[in-house]
Amino acid sequence: MKLGADPEFFILDDRSSIINASKICSRNKKNPLKVANDVSLFHDNVLLEFNIQECDSCEEFVKRCMKAKDYIKNLVPPNYRISLQAYGELEAEELKSKNAKDYGCVSDFNAYTLTENELPVTLLKNSDFRMAGGHFHIGGMQPDVVTNPVMKPLYVFMLDMFLGIPATLIDNNTDSYRRKSYFGTAGSYRDKPYGIEYRVLSPFWLRNESTAGLFYLLNEFVFHEMNEGIYKKFYKFNLNELKSNNPEQAYQCYGYDQNALIKAINTCNYSLARKFFNFAVNFMPNRLVSLVEYEISHPCSLIF
Repeated sequence: MKLGADPEFFILDDRSSIINASKICSRNKKNPLKVANDVSLFHDNVLLEFNIQECDSCEEFVKRCMKAKDYIKNLVPPNYRISLQAYGELEAEELKSKNAKDYGCVSDFNAYTLTENELPVTLLKNSDFRMAGGHFHIGGMQPDVVTNPVMKPLYVFMLDMFLGIPATLIDNNTDSYRRKSYFGTAGSYRDKPYGIEYRVLSPFWLRNESTAGLFYLLNEFVFHEMNEGIYKKFYKFNLNELKSNNPEQAYQCYGYDQNALIKAINTCNYSLARKFFNFAVNFMPNRLVSLVEYEISHPCSLIF
């Protein structure tokens, strides 16, 4: 498995108000600042974003993410801070620049409906709020399942179960709920030549090394188990249905209540997510379960 990431940050000034990140970094995604050979930095709308080169070990992934995070902490002025919150509101002055109205990203897709997620561009351009994502880029080599176009929805279903549900338990707050009203709903992904961009999570997982490491390991678990056919425990797949008028019917869930899982993630429903995690542990190694439970029971600040 190769794992990359492109998390976004809010920047807080000395009044703890969110500012336009272009004031801190003038570079955009077309002309990023190279922090190192494996990390680049730029503003995206009013947020600051970094990209890391894909990694094939947990140690490497955590090291690159923390290097980028530390660089940003040193980049902002004294008494300014970075925030990993999922949703934030800005004062009108911070939204006057052109970049604050720039929503140039490509829409993503819903793995459950096999339709494009509608991007509410007009609403967002005229609003005072923005959302931050903490997306994962998962790649492999043929014949890895993550590279197989018809298997990618099944892969995303398993990411929702084994990443989206733990994330709902760890990152359970009002900001995450507000973000889900517009972005990051269950099943959100982009099809990539190398595999999948999983777009459900906010950047909370960067809060410390242990949380970042956990989500590398959860990604690694799904990657390995998908190659072993774990989806067969929960789904029936009919290739012929992909050619029908209802291609989403090709993926039939019989192993759990799929709609309830979607609800748990989209509404940040802690008790429902806990029920799903209690189900998921039956298929996870004990060490990984213990790491998730540790992160759930040890909340920490998202502001640095």
